Amino acid sequence: MAVTEQEAINLEALKRAIDDVFYSQIDSTILYYLQSCVNCKACEAACPFTPTSLEYSPVNKAEIARQLYRPRFTVWGKTIGRIIGGSKKYLSLEEAETMADYVWHCTNCGACMFVCPMAIDSGALIDLLRQVTFKAGMTPKIYTDIEQLEVSGKYWDIPVFRDAWNNLISKMKEAVGKDIPLDKKNSEVLFYASIYEAMVYPDVLIKAAKILDMLGKDWTFMSKPLGIRPPVGLVIGDKEGALDVMKRVYAYFTEMSPKYVMLTAGGFEYPALRYTMHEVLKVQPKYEVVHVTELLAKWYEEKEFEIEPIDEVITWHDPCQLGRRGGVFEAPRVLMKALSKNFKELPRHGVNSFCCSRGGGGCGLPSMVENMAKAIGIPISEKDKKFLDSTLEPLIKAGKIKVDEINKVKASEVLTGCPVCIESIGFSIDYYHANAKVNHIIELLADRIKVIKK
Repeated sequence: MAVTEQEAINLEALKRAIDDVFYSQIDSTILYYLQSCVNCKACEAACPFTPTSLEYSPVNKAEIARQLYRPRFTVWGKTIGRIIGGSKKYLSLEEAETMADYVWHCTNCGACMFVCPMAIDSGALIDLLRQVTFKAGMTPKIYTDIEQLEVSGKYWDIPVFRDAWNNLISKMKEAVGKDIPLDKKNSEVLFYASIYEAMVYPDVLIKAAKILDMLGKDWTFMSKPLGIRPPVGLVIGDKEGALDVMKRVYAYFTEMSPKYVMLTAGGFEYPALRYTMHEVLKVQPKYEVVHVTELLAKWYEEKEFEIEPIDEVITWHDPCQLGRRGGVFEAPRVLMKALSKNFKELPRHGVNSFCCSRGGGGCGLPSMVENMAKAIGIPISEKDKKFLDSTLEPLIKAGKIKVDEINKVKASEVLTGCPVCIESIGFSIDYYHANAKVNHIIELLADRIKVIKK
């Protein structure tokens, strides 16, 4: 069981958090998810955490949410349920520790929803529990410290972040051979990125800028980032903090007024910035948030450029948030098929793609989180270290399934569109000594684009 408590769990704070979340967050959709499960366990096979233990099956994790829901809203839960144990108004210390463990064994990948005969999104229920743990002060401190830097806006005071961003802009200038446009209003493309991306794959961002310049696009980049990985509060259960960050992001997007906001990251930020942000703020944006593969596929099909193909066997890993949560499946495949005649699909792909496990269920690989914390001077407690180490086992177990799929199609290179997928799959490839590599699709595509002169 993962250790997540900062200190001893405060049961009174937990009770207040449970009441707050379960009386304020339940809408008609969540109500359906809570009421409709028939316990068939079809979701087990789709979840990247059941290889670690059946204890982490979606239905089992979500049952805690149902137990907390029943005594508040059902006659059965207020009567017989309390006697036989299917209904709990509050949690004991042991149950609270179990809940805190369960919430970090879910990436909200959506796979359970697509195999469930009732279309129940167990990830949405587990997200309720994640909000409870955050409100009760049970979220790993290393996560809350990083998130609060983003919410407060003080991330720009961190020298390593400023240096990474300014170095990125300098290298973009070198790559295109001239100054790059910054914060230019009314451009066709606002190239959006986060500090996280600038630190983990600056070359991808540089090559994306080079492509925009090569194609002669009217584009602009950001003089300053809008957060560490906005809105990271959604990942750790801080809806209020995430709301503050989304207001900041929306204000900038609106001020810049582009036609497209282009992301290279297809992790949680894609559905968050394309859909969630506008739903929560109740606004109708005049711009469109897109992944880089969507724009490039569009321009490719409009004959703006050709792609010089390679002979190697390549495959595409569908990031869960870009694919299942975001609906982007076709655009990457337009580019992949042009990149190689030997493009092969993984055994499980599209809506059935097997999740990489997001670094074992935490906010990325343990080493990534540790390195970032050290770089910005956040102390890593023994409990935080123990928690981060505990996320390795799910990554290793889920990684074996993903590597077996890569080996089955004999791909020499796995391409994808999410920084955490790259890190997670890269870890698994190294761990199991697979004869393959993983990269962002931009890494391969950038050098193979040939502009069509008109």
